[in-house]
Amino acid sequence: MHRDNSFDNVHVLGRGTKRDGYLDLIWTASGLEFDMNASELGIAIKGGSSVNLPWISVCLDGKWLARIPVQEGASRITLFRGMDPSVKHRVRIIKDFQADVDAHENSLKITELFYEGRICKPEEKKYRIEFVGDSITSGEGILGAHEELDWVPAYFSSVRNYAVMTADALDADFRLISQSGWGIVCGYDNDPSKRVPAIYDSLNARMNVEDYDNASWKTDAVVINLGTNDGGAFDSMPFTDPKDGKVYKNKKLADGSYDPESLARIEKGIKDFLKHLRERNPEAHLLWVFGMLGWGLADTVEKAVSSYIDETGDKNAAFLKLEEAKGEAFGSRGHPGYENHKAASEKITEHLKTVLK
Repeated sequence: MHRDNSFDNVHVLGRGTKRDGYLDLIWTASGLEFDMNASELGIAIKGGSSVNLPWISVCLDGKWLARIPVQEGASRITLFRGMDPSVKHRVRIIKDFQADVDAHENSLKITELFYEGRICKPEEKKYRIEFVGDSITSGEGILGAHEELDWVPAYFSSVRNYAVMTADALDADFRLISQSGWGIVCGYDNDPSKRVPAIYDSLNARMNVEDYDNASWKTDAVVINLGTNDGGAFDSMPFTDPKDGKVYKNKKLADGSYDPESLARIEKGIKDFLKHLRERNPEAHLLWVFGMLGWGLADTVEKAVSSYIDETGDKNAAFLKLEEAKGEAFGSRGHPGYENHKAASEKITEHLKTVLK
């Protein structure tokens, strides 16, 4: 039986960090992928101490085969046994839950692969695509019945996520940067610290830390799916900062329309983030998508993207309105389900086919 903790013969998915003796899976859809000719395959894995029990999915030859809750502490999981070693298979092991910003209580570490046979890195993909978003990009609510409302990792999925499906359709490697409830200028609860731009430059999901080297993974496209929570904040209670007592609120006017000052702040946030993304990804196509959970701020987002293009002359950027989840297209927790993610993936894929070189 071969035992390997170097991970030199696998492709690391996402901003997964290869450390001395283990692979640290932090972000949504981080994991590993490899080809194998083996009769048996397993992993040694270590889960953190948290109520947010992390899950992994296992795919074989492009098909979803298993989903496993990783228990606290160290364990060994045999994934396959009795396979024909003369047949080559593509294996993907992927994390189904988002990063735990600044805490890592739901940490997930693969400490060893064990196998009887041979494994090797797969061929390099044609493209590299990064997806930046909120709960939708985290895959929240893709699984589970419509009436389920508990916020638990069991209802999150990377396999049926629009981002991963888009990448697979385009033969692209992928990385997902996402946080449930977070936005461009504030979270759904008006908390201004819950800004996805504040963690974009972090390798390990740390707030306002710039230690990720974009040049180490040159992107062909960056797909941004943000603004839903900024829109939700208009209908949420004000947020009072416990440090200084300052109150934050996306406001509505007496007639129920959006306050122009609040919209202007969101538009500026979008343009500032696009400028930052362009600085970090000089040759990538920047695609801002919106609408899976309603089109409330669609006009504002589209206006901001158009304004960014006009002001900077950046013609390698675009806005794409997505289909809104309705009826059976919903999953659990009032979030888009598989059918809506599939529709979004198809629309994004068709757009990217026209712009990727």
